[in-house]
Amino acid sequence: MMDEQIDPDIAKPTAAEHADSPRAERRRRQALKQAESLERDAAAYPDEREEILLEAAAQWSLAGEDQRALDIYDDLAATASHEDAQWATASQIDVLAKLGRHEDVEAEIARLKRADVHSGPASIVAEFLEAQGRLEDALTWFNIACRDLPPGQDEEITETALIVRSELQGRARVRKALGLPPDALDQQVTEGHAELVRTLDRAAPSSAAGQPVNAGSFFVREDVKRAFAEDLVHVDAPGDDDVASYFRRVEKGWRATTGELGTAGLRILPITVDDVLKYGAEQGRDPRDQQTRADHLQDRIAEGAPTLAWPPERNAACWCGSDRKYKKCCGSPNNR
Repeated sequence: MMDEQIDPDIAKPTAAEHADSPRAERRRRQALKQAESLERDAAAYPDEREEILLEAAAQWSLAGEDQRALDIYDDLAATASHEDAQWATASQIDVLAKLGRHEDVEAEIARLKRADVHSGPASIVAEFLEAQGRLEDALTWFNIACRDLPPGQDEEITETALIVRSELQGRARVRKALGLPPDALDQQVTEGHAELVRTLDRAAPSSAAGQPVNAGSFFVREDVKRAFAEDLVHVDAPGDDDVASYFRRVEKGWRATTGELGTAGLRILPITVDDVLKYGAEQGRDPRDQQTRADHLQDRIAEGAPTLAWPPERNAACWCGSDRKYKKCCGSPNNR
């Protein structure tokens, strides 16, 4: 069985984590181990080689081996399939910025802009520019990431898109920060998100009607850190208290569950910390208790709360909201 992967966008040391702290050193050692394992996996699974090497490069950077990471990104940018080459180009921007190579950062962004860039890599660039305070440039890239949903389009944004396409929220967020009036897409995103939150936050009946549903729940990406803080997610080992570890363990748990049940898949429910705490208070039960959480899931599904099908198609957006395809994220062979 392959070693577990770590999401490079989440597992970076926090500001409170000094470079020489024991926690930072554990992360470096863990990243080094993962990078070496992933390179072995890339050789063992040639059909998945490109996406596995993308993970390996990210781990080399986390381990402090930035040049090794850049060498992999450069190779993939030159030789990988069109989309994976773009992921490599977009992913190395953060490494180049960390090394102070700002001219190279601009060159890579310009190279991507000349291409027919995919939504995921475009989102990476947009979020990088937003974090740099370059809001007008960030908006340009969020628009690129959302170009299949242009302003004024008639088709409504689905609940699934609101959950798994973070560029929709990013575009609306940057436009608001720039003082721009909401356009048609902004309004759909705002209204759709508000309705989704209302649905997830509805008060549940004392018990769910009917038989239990084969289902699972997961905290939406922006709530995972708070779920750890509220002790709603249990930490099994040091270093497991990050967003990447959370989604990795959830994916593996669902794989084990479907194997035990002999089913092809599950219905999965995105939940918020506020809704779980509210449910516990209304029911007079401990929200940290496993049975409370199970009843919360069944009650919400009985009410008709929006669920997703798991597993998604390999080329569909990943359920975790990472902006990557499922096959390149939680559906990667590294989670098997």
